[in-house]
Amino acid sequence: MVTGDAMGLLTGWRCDGQYQFLTMFSHDLRDILLHVTFRRTIESEVREEMINLAKAAVAGDENALDTLTNWRPRTAARNLTHAVVKDNHCFYVGTQKGVMYYINQAGTCTEVIHKTSSVPRIMQILWHPKKDAVICLMDDMTVTLYLVESTGILTELDRVKMSSRVAGKYGAISWAGNSLAIITGDFTVRIWDIEKSDNYLLKMDLPTSSSSTDLNSSTKSDLFSPDMESSSSHLGAIFSNNRKHPKTPQTSNEAFTCIAYSSGSQTICAGTNHGNVYTWRRSVNYFTNNPEDSWQLTNISTVRGAVKECFWGFNELAKPCMLINCVSNVFVLKEQPLLSYHTRDLWAIQRNAKTIFLEHSSGKNCTVQSEFVITALALSQIYLIISNGRTISTYSIEKIEKPDEYADDIDSVTTETASSAKNTPLTVKLMQTFNAECIIIFIQNQNIFCLTSSDVVIYSIGGVVLNKLQGNDNEGKIIGMDLTGSYLSTFTMNGFIKCYDVSRHDPKLLFPGKSGYDFLDDFGEFIIVKCNSIGTHLAIIIANRSFAPKPILYCWDFERNNLMSYALANGIDENKSSLPLSVFWDTDEARLLAIEIKTVEQKKYRDTATNRNIYSPNEKSGYRSHCIESQVLVMFYTEQGKLNILEARALASGEQLINLCVPHVISLDINLVKSKPLQDFIDLKNCDANTRKLVLNFSLHVAEGNMDLAYRCIRSIQSKTIWTNLAKMCVKTSRLDVSLVCLGHLEMARSVRAVRQAMEDNDLEQEAKLAVLAIELGMYDKAQELYKSCGRMDLLNKLLRYSGQINEALKLAETVDRIHLKNTYYYKAQILKESGDIKGAIEYFEKTQNPVQNITQMLLEDPLALKRYMQNTTDPKMLKWWGQYVESSGDMDAALAIYQKAEDWFSQVKILCYLGKISKADTIARQSGDRAACYHLARHYENVGKFQEAIMFYTRAQTFSNAIRICKENDFQDELWTVASSSRNRDKAIAAAYFEECGSFKRAVELYHRAGMLHKALEMAFESEQPEILEIIASELTIDSDSDLIKRCAEFFINIEQYQKAVHLLAKTKLLKQAINICHDKGVPITEDLAEMLTPNKNEFDSETRIYILTQLGELLQQQGDYHAATKKFTQAGDKVRGMKCLLKSGNTEKIIFFANMSRQREVYIMAANYLQALNWQEDANVLKHIVTFYSKGQAFDSLANFYAICAQIEIEEYHDYDKALKAMHEAAKCLDKLGHSQQALNNLQRAITDVKTILDIQNSLHNGDNQAVISGCRNMLIKPEMPPIKQADILAMLIKSLSYTKQYNEAGRALKELATRETSWSSIGLLDKALVQKIAAECNLDFDLIWNSGRSKTVTTTSESGDEGEDEIQEELH
Repeated sequence: MVTGDAMGLLTGWRCDGQYQFLTMFSHDLRDILLHVTFRRTIESEVREEMINLAKAAVAGDENALDTLTNWRPRTAARNLTHAVVKDNHCFYVGTQKGVMYYINQAGTCTEVIHKTSSVPRIMQILWHPKKDAVICLMDDMTVTLYLVESTGILTELDRVKMSSRVAGKYGAISWAGNSLAIITGDFTVRIWDIEKSDNYLLKMDLPTSSSSTDLNSSTKSDLFSPDMESSSSHLGAIFSNNRKHPKTPQTSNEAFTCIAYSSGSQTICAGTNHGNVYTWRRSVNYFTNNPEDSWQLTNISTVRGAVKECFWGFNELAKPCMLINCVSNVFVLKEQPLLSYHTRDLWAIQRNAKTIFLEHSSGKNCTVQSEFVITALALSQIYLIISNGRTISTYSIEKIEKPDEYADDIDSVTTETASSAKNTPLTVKLMQTFNAECIIIFIQNQNIFCLTSSDVVIYSIGGVVLNKLQGNDNEGKIIGMDLTGSYLSTFTMNGFIKCYDVSRHDPKLLFPGKSGYDFLDDFGEFIIVKCNSIGTHLAIIIANRSFAPKPILYCWDFERNNLMSYALANGIDENKSSLPLSVFWDTDEARLLAIEIKTVEQKKYRDTATNRNIYSPNEKSGYRSHCIESQVLVMFYTEQGKLNILEARALASGEQLINLCVPHVISLDINLVKSKPLQDFIDLKNCDANTRKLVLNFSLHVAEGNMDLAYRCIRSIQSKTIWTNLAKMCVKTSRLDVSLVCLGHLEMARSVRAVRQAMEDNDLEQEAKLAVLAIELGMYDKAQELYKSCGRMDLLNKLLRYSGQINEALKLAETVDRIHLKNTYYYKAQILKESGDIKGAIEYFEKTQNPVQNITQMLLEDPLALKRYMQNTTDPKMLKWWGQYVESSGDMDAALAIYQKAEDWFSQVKILCYLGKISKADTIARQSGDRAACYHLARHYENVGKFQEAIMFYTRAQTFSNAIRICKENDFQDELWTVASSSRNRDKAIAAAYFEECGSFKRAVELYHRAGMLHKALEMAFESEQPEILEIIASELTIDSDSDLIKRCAEFFINIEQYQKAVHLLAKTKLLKQAINICHDKGVPITEDLAEMLTPNKNEFDSETRIYILTQLGELLQQQGDYHAATKKFTQAGDKVRGMKCLLKSGNTEKIIFFANMSRQREVYIMAANYLQALNWQEDANVLKHIVTFYSKGQAFDSLANFYAICAQIEIEEYHDYDKALKAMHEAAKCLDKLGHSQQALNNLQRAITDVKTILDIQNSLHNGDNQAVISGCRNMLIKPEMPPIKQADILAMLIKSLSYTKQYNEAGRALKELATRETSWSSIGLLDKALVQKIAAECNLDFDLIWNSGRSKTVTTTSESGDEGEDEIQEELH
């Protein structure tokens, strides 16, 4: 806290934990202090977004929540009010001399503005809402903008001088959003938009009731009434909104003295020196380009004394209130909405703070004047209850009997309250006035229900307390209630709801208290809880955890514990947000309710930087950027537990829902009650209760889509509206049969005929048939949807054209229905023509199918316009028509010029021939090549006897018959041959016949051939012996040609020994047997192409004939040495074995392997393996692999075993590799084992395997140095007779090595001699090292050279002999 005294002593205080004030600093400024302004902390953008999260959720506008509804959260009102307060202990102090000081948090004082003669003193300081800057008002009415640095130093940025009637007096400034509101001591308020550098004056005229704008969407026809004042003021003073005077009362010396702005309600208030308080509110229900139009003067309140200061504050519910300082009095004015209450026969409207207007459905009315400001109102058929929150007054109303046949007939046209005053007055008497706290009031029978600050008190009409309804500690105090019929609903501070039956003396609780947190998602607080007329369902509107109203209507069936919900945002654009305002159950029909919602839509701005639509926030515009729309949804609940919409209707600006009384929806427009019937009751205003129930049931069944039940409800009702609605329902339910009944009741015979024709048309889809019904009922949008759904764009185009939407039809035709594009252009041109737009009509006629006829018919009546158009057009067809038009008038030269522009060669030649300019016509015909021009000129030459020129131009015109005719008449044979060669077949035949008569057979044969008359050509060729032409004709014969003709040609070629041509002819015509016989008999070589021609297709011959032909062809190819082609033919014939035999003769290993793999026959596999075994498979692993594979696939295990045995023998004899030999012998054993019938061979093989293993053991012993084991093993093996594949020479070599290693040289010498005896080539095959032999010879005194050379002689035998012997030996071993 900061204090200052008259001497200029400035003191700073701090409050400690015991609420004691301690001195922090003290500065003696020695001057009178004018103002103290604390420094404001500018929140960051992120912090602002977090603070305004709940409000920003509504259309992106921080004030949209305040604009849409006047509801404020009671559960967290105080927390929300002070949630964003953050202290800043730095402040500025201004003195009377004009000096400005800055005191920081430490208490240090700094002089930031010095007093000079040129600088006026500062009277007021405002902090900028978005920047760290201040706006200062000087005493000479200068407004200065200063930038505030972190140290408090002020830097001047801008300065504006305002004109003032009295300098320094009554001047004030205030922020109004992002603009500055300024008063300068006169009777005007100026708004200065600093960012846009724009300024304007606020209007001073009150709007009239007939043209009033919706000044606040949440509080219709608001007035400011005194809530409390100082003790010296009168409590009964009236401060009302005077709407009867459009002009503002003003005296000559009245001026504004103070100004203040409420950001929550978008309201400016300004007080005058005569005690008047003016309020302006920014309108948000429409877009405007003039910012001054968005402000409207809404109220003029009067207080006693001149207004010195005015401020905006908040009451306990965070609702704005106004504080007025009049020096001797202090007034607090709160914002009070006009009250209204409606029943089926009686309704009440608050006219001003103390006046209530009552009106009966019979026409009687009266005005009730109260002694206090009315803040609560309740009404029944016989009682009126009013209250100011502290006092309740009860009035009795005379009872008016209702006639038996009287219906609720309230005209839908607005009836003004002024006209109703002429009727008989309604009698109202004051019964009782008593003190009672009251926030909300209701009446039921003779019981008054009052909601106080903590509970619900039930009074009698006389003011006696009958009962109290209180919430316990768990539930909290009751903060809201509502009464429908005899059912009272309440909700508490802690989120509990209850419902009571108050039809008896003591209220009966229908269900235990239910917490909203238990069955509602994202629950924060109850806003509205209303029970229906039979006490079974509750309509609920809540706020979320952020205390922003949820756009969802809940309906809770507490008897079945079933919760229904409906999202109010369904079907609304993403740029719009909706909030509920009020809910009313119907007084008679328990299923029906009405809810009023408001939708806010943001205005779009084009961002030039990104070229995108953006939604402008408030700081980018000087006025509101959104628009409010109001509407009423009439809904009902179903037995299936769903909420459905019966109908929706928009509310006018300033209109609000006040009740639902079937068949009417009741609304209040300023001070006028409006009653509009539901859609199905438009022509049933005077219906009785039974009819009303039937129609209502019909409406509900239609909304549910149950058309059968809906039809049963209205069979006896003659209402065109009802039958029309049922017929429209038939479109949605696809019931064309029922629609015929509906149209019959509507007496729409033509429509019945159209629907029947559509039903009988089998080419129409079901959606198209429904579209026909929709068109007859005027549902053009639905018809368009149906046509789109079934893809009938042609019918959609037709509908758009006939419904006047020609532009949409054009777009459709240009994109989808292009087949009707020119037709659509024609309709567009016709419309423009009828409207007088000739230029536009011409543009679209040019795009049609026949623009010449359409345009010329339109312009024919205006020759000048026709001539101008033809002079500018370049369309050849149009110019041709224009030339013919001019030619018909006899102006040949002008017509010739037009034809030249149109490049119409025929017309040019025609006119030139007419004018005798033959040479020019000849040149044009030659250069253009136009057939019509050439024909016309040829006829001219023929007429004048120039036959050569005529023949040439007839030929160019391709009228060959005329040219042939002239040639025959004049015997021009050469010219005839030339013309006939390029003419049609018929003309060729005519010319050929002429040449035949003349004896020119060669030309005749060729022309007959070219004309396709082959028989005639062949006969003549045979007779005239022309083989060259016969060969040409034969080459063109096909299988479809005459068989006799083919045989005759073939015989002709055979007779002249041209067998190749005969074979080709027969092969081409698929006479394959004859062709192959000729090849066999005459030795005709068969090429690859001829072989393909002689190959029959599968579908051309039967299987036996085809195989025979292919076999014969294969044998011929095999005889010629073409083994590959022969193999192919044998394979095609299915004889793969023969094909393999043929392929084996070619010796092509790769093709043999490929063919074997492809054939997959056992014999083929074995043949291929036998062939591969004859190759050098020892050096080619791929061949070895294929041998094994083929024997395995062919299951020739005996051959495979023999092959493995050969491999083992070769490994031992040539490479001495007993290890590999053993593996091969094992594989051979596996093969023999698979055979099962070669047990002897298997036994012999097992014996050989045992011997090989023994030798391998000896080799291992020798390698390991166990010489004694080697010696004994070798001697044991040598005792046995030598049996293949064992070689005793290998055993002797190991024995010699072991004996020499053990130095038994004599034994080694004897073994060496035995080795030389047994193996004559032991030294050449490398059985022993030369050094070892030398050592043995030296030890034994043997001749080394003699011994060594004796082992180098080889037995010369051929490979085949060796192979045969080896094979015989192996066979011996195996068997």
